[in-house]
Amino acid sequence: MKHFYLSRIFSAALLAGLFMTQSASAQQKEYTDGVFMLNEGSYGKERATINFLDCNGTWEYRLPITMNGETIQLGTTGCYATICGEDMYIVSKKMSVSKPDVSDPTFVVCDAKTMKGKAVINSIKTAYGAADGRAFLPMPNLKKGYLSTTNGIYVISLEDYSILSHIGGTVGDPTTNNNQTGNMIYRDGKVYAVDKKCGLFIIDAANDKLLKTINNEGEKGTYCSIVEAKDGSIWLTAGLKAGGTADHIVKFDPINETTENITLPSDVKQPTNNWGAWNPDCFTASTTENALFWNGATGPWSSGQHIYKFDVDSRKTTLLLDFTTAEAPQPYAYGAACRVNPDNGDLYLSITKGSAWGDESELRVYDTTDGTMKAAYPMEKHYWFPEMPVFSLKSSTNGITDTQTSADVREVARFTIDGKRINQPQRGINIVKYSDGTVKKVIVK
Repeated sequence: MKHFYLSRIFSAALLAGLFMTQSASAQQKEYTDGVFMLNEGSYGKERATINFLDCNGTWEYRLPITMNGETIQLGTTGCYATICGEDMYIVSKKMSVSKPDVSDPTFVVCDAKTMKGKAVINSIKTAYGAADGRAFLPMPNLKKGYLSTTNGIYVISLEDYSILSHIGGTVGDPTTNNNQTGNMIYRDGKVYAVDKKCGLFIIDAANDKLLKTINNEGEKGTYCSIVEAKDGSIWLTAGLKAGGTADHIVKFDPINETTENITLPSDVKQPTNNWGAWNPDCFTASTTENALFWNGATGPWSSGQHIYKFDVDSRKTTLLLDFTTAEAPQPYAYGAACRVNPDNGDLYLSITKGSAWGDESELRVYDTTDGTMKAAYPMEKHYWFPEMPVFSLKSSTNGITDTQTSADVREVARFTIDGKRINQPQRGINIVKYSDGTVKKVIVK
């Protein structure tokens, strides 16, 4: 009888333990069905932070990233973030590259749903101190990613997040911190990366080898940013190495490795030259329509109050938003906070009011057809310096957008289960090919 009684107590305790474990698991908050905002931070006062806007329009500020029982601080200035698979990769600039041993993370990896930290690379040491981070391009099919810096491009393992190698030839000057490699895309086994001094790097991604450097912008010119449009075409912005914009954007042919300049109308403000206080800039492509968007430059390095839409098919440029006509305090687009939602094609734009460096920030959602504002989500008053929005993972695995793994990985073709090519999602099983070479089955309800 006693043995039976003790067994019942043990069983009850075991069930209670299981229930408590499940309850704790159920209470684990997941950051899904919303959008993250990577903030630069106030230089010298507050480091980079991440806010989250949920599907109900509620902000959560300064999300904690925890690892081994400690909260991880991001670097001095947040400059790039992207989600691939289940991970979020965050790149920051350092307070001082001459002090590589100071805790000031260049690269942080965390779970994209729970924000639990997975890895930190504090510094990548070089002859002059440390390489300053710029952007990150995950390539999940190769189990690695490329980190662009002021010292060329480093290869990072996506399995243990270690530094695998440095790509030779991607450095403008190996002894001084005076060059920058920035935005990158992956296409058919090659990585294309823009570089301030060199122009465009073409890299064999399988062997991490620089194949070729292209610069058709003249001795003083260079390429500033790079995107891939919905139809798979590759586009570059151009400017001067010393600051200033070009009167054209560039279409790059990856097969023949040639460039074509498309001159912009004289009344169109050219895309920003982002090689000054570097950010990923507002040059971005839609995944739902064949169009590009950018924030028009108002100075050698600066961006301002005009958002343009470029139709890739017709090559027509339209002024989508003009904030100079708005009532005071007028809005200004900040940093690279201009991205297209891969779900529905809406333009997400972070603005500051009254000044490009003000303390009143809000995330706005615009219709890309006519520029109508659909929603506005003010953040609490603070010098956030909102750098770029990053769209979260979905809570369900049945939606079409669940397969979008990175801002740099785009759908390039879609087929029915019997191999017929289609131009939009069709109910049932769709076969989707992405720009990183991966092919996935997607259930569309």
